[in-house]
Amino acid sequence: MNDDNDDEWLANAVGFGEEIPDDDVESFSLGHVDTKIEELRPHNISKGRTFSVTYNNFEELPCRIAPLPSPNFSCFGHEWRIELFPNGNGSIRVPSPNESGTRRPKRHKQPVAIFLVRVSEGKQTNVKYSIAIKSGDMKIISHRDDAEFGDDYIDSRWGESWFPCFRSDITERYLQRGALTIHVKMQIGEYIPKNPASSMMLNLFGNEDFSDVVFEVSEQQINSNNEDVDASKSSVQFHAHRLILQNHSPELAALCATSEGMTPIIIDDVKSEVFRLLLYYVYGGDISEEEFVANTEDLIKAADKYGVVNLKLEAEVWYVNDATIAIDNVIDLLQYAGAMNCALLKEAVMDFIVDNKEEVIKHLSFQDVPGDMHKDLLAAMTRHYETESGEDSDDDEDDVDGDEEGGEKGKLVFSRLRIRDLRQKLGEKGLDVDGSRDTLIAALMEHS
Repeated sequence: MNDDNDDEWLANAVGFGEEIPDDDVESFSLGHVDTKIEELRPHNISKGRTFSVTYNNFEELPCRIAPLPSPNFSCFGHEWRIELFPNGNGSIRVPSPNESGTRRPKRHKQPVAIFLVRVSEGKQTNVKYSIAIKSGDMKIISHRDDAEFGDDYIDSRWGESWFPCFRSDITERYLQRGALTIHVKMQIGEYIPKNPASSMMLNLFGNEDFSDVVFEVSEQQINSNNEDVDASKSSVQFHAHRLILQNHSPELAALCATSEGMTPIIIDDVKSEVFRLLLYYVYGGDISEEEFVANTEDLIKAADKYGVVNLKLEAEVWYVNDATIAIDNVIDLLQYAGAMNCALLKEAVMDFIVDNKEEVIKHLSFQDVPGDMHKDLLAAMTRHYETESGEDSDDDEDDVDGDEEGGEKGKLVFSRLRIRDLRQKLGEKGLDVDGSRDTLIAALMEHS
């Protein structure tokens, strides 16, 4: 098709504001678009709901300005759909090189357009929404905090006519097995007050008037030469509440059982600042990035000892992101990961070993490495092979729950997943997310 015919096609094509015939919609939708709900929280509309709309065989989608609609989905009492314009919706015009006025760019030079459309009728709906496409660490997102969805064709849709990418960008960077997935998050646009329970509990942190237990953290003083001062110790007291500890730190609650009344419970194996952060987290507080970076190893150790699992795992994430893995510290990191049961750190070290196998073989001896590392190493090698060969380890995940034998197929699929994915699956089932790779896989096998 030459440029003149291309421009004539664009001029005559169905533009934004004109609905395509119903039969055209139906014939396109069948077999090309899948819609699934990723997140459903009907009991807490202030947190919103997230949907994913998948356009299969994206490269084969028709090259036209008319919208390619998804099937409808329900949210906040209305029916909605996504309308995708993979070649733009014809709303962009550029100066014409041959005459005064403007012209539409050719189809492949128009940015993608994506709209959220309210299909059902009813009173005006105020919605906060975001529309995003993702691939690994890359993300393109469009959002609006005050979209008023009405009944007529124009007012019923909000979105991005100039989504900041072209069809070629999506084809090169954002397809998974040939499919484009659009993530839509929707929230009611009205102010909804938060449940005050968490803030009320946080307000009890350090409250001496209502506390029923006292911890006294004793620390050895260090002089300017970084040496212990034998005769000098400092201590800091922290007031707490047995009921809160019983539900968030079983080990601290067990210590409370050894103390009568307000007799201080001595803690001498944790820095006072680290213990304060641990208690603050137990009461629902958020630890800042600076506090994590400054105390990561100590927080991992304290949270592991006192059973504050989520704090330990969050600190481990910060540790892995901040750590520099090199030939000269591989063994130390593996031993530390084994001692603290840090599966994510062990996985990061294994990835380093596989990526640098020749240097590792040349310079390192593994006599002091824990003997159970071979399965983690094989998992890292499998991931490395799949990345190099372009295979996708997610292909069989959806079939795991339907595997009647429970087992071998599910175990194989789970063994190929990263620690973060194993933890996420366990967390979604309300199960314990701490433990080695084998422990996590065994828990998933038992509950799949």
